[in-house]
Amino acid sequence: MKTHTPDSHTPDSACWAHVDINSYFATLLQQENPALRGRPVGIVKEAGRTCIIAASKEAKALGVGTGSRLADARHIPDLVLVPAQFDFYLDATKRLKRLFESLTPSVQIFSLDEAFINLSHCRRLYPDLKEFGELVQEKIKAELGEWVTANVGISWNRFLAKMAGETAPKGSVAQITHSNLDEKLSTTSFGDVCGVGFRLERRLAALGVRNLYQLHLITDQELKHYFGPFWSVQLRRMSLGEEPDLFSHIDTNPHMKSVGRSITGYRLCDDEAEIKRVLYNLVIEVTSKTRAMQLAGRQISVYLHGENQYWFDHVTLPSYTNQSKEMFELVYNHLYQRWERSFKVIKFGVRLGLIKPATQTARPLWANWHRQQSLEQAVDRISDKYGLFAVRPASLLKGTLIRPEVTGFLGDKLYQFGVAK
Repeated sequence: MKTHTPDSHTPDSACWAHVDINSYFATLLQQENPALRGRPVGIVKEAGRTCIIAASKEAKALGVGTGSRLADARHIPDLVLVPAQFDFYLDATKRLKRLFESLTPSVQIFSLDEAFINLSHCRRLYPDLKEFGELVQEKIKAELGEWVTANVGISWNRFLAKMAGETAPKGSVAQITHSNLDEKLSTTSFGDVCGVGFRLERRLAALGVRNLYQLHLITDQELKHYFGPFWSVQLRRMSLGEEPDLFSHIDTNPHMKSVGRSITGYRLCDDEAEIKRVLYNLVIEVTSKTRAMQLAGRQISVYLHGENQYWFDHVTLPSYTNQSKEMFELVYNHLYQRWERSFKVIKFGVRLGLIKPATQTARPLWANWHRQQSLEQAVDRISDKYGLFAVRPASLLKGTLIRPEVTGFLGDKLYQFGVAK
């Protein structure tokens, strides 16, 4: 078993804080609408969806959580269902990012409602870590409102800082030190361990392993036998309080490898005009994001899902593109026309892959290409000021417009925060 060294109190010792806003989606809406405060609130994505994507602290106390079915949740007395406001959430996250960066220059946004703050070189500025956590909580309330609470976990690496916050009471500051590490490893369930999903937790339970500390009872050879060469190493690191590989990939990619967009409807569709409109809508969002990150790609994919059926096709181009018109021509007139239309569609997706920085790609010599590029860049400038789809093709004026969304994990953070520019 590894021997832990005493706590280091030198100003430059490694130190991270993990900030997690409690019940983010619901709490922000409760802050905006005082009538929702103290009431069980369930957040739904859009009309026709059948599950709750987020819940308030009050709803969670009544058994309603992320993924709860609407049919099951409706029996909860006084449950209020509120549509998600993704632009509102993203704007709040950007405000939080600026707030954290005012405290220290090294901030990593982990998801919409989570961030890691590196205090390793700021210990003289923040000698009392508990006071730093309370300072962060005060500044969050000042920025987003008094109803918004946050957990702050602190330790010498991100893995343990997140564990500290996950296992602490809501709205509190908690720290994992060398002196309480073994206690935390032996009392924290895998549901609160970042990097251990449900399937892995179930496999560990089959061996009688309920927490990280119990992994010390299993040899490295046995771990490799049961979990393979990758997960055996990750589990051993976590059992010692070390960061698994998951944390080494935060904000390290120079650019995205592909840009995609999918949408799941709430009814089956076989209307040709609607299918064409949806595909065009998704293509415009993908190419707009790609141009915003100054990237281009040469592999174009489209996929369609029915109830129990699936269709996919792609084409790899000899040159790179990030133009909406060119990509849609290939998606609809080249790829989609190959489909035999054997089922009704409920999920649509398009993707631009094999991406690289546009500055590293050859630009075509054709005058038409340059005119189209200038046109789309002009639309981008309008979109930057007034929002995507402020200017859009006439074919998208009818029907419901599919607007950009952000996911909780912020898979497109390089685009949303401009890191790739």
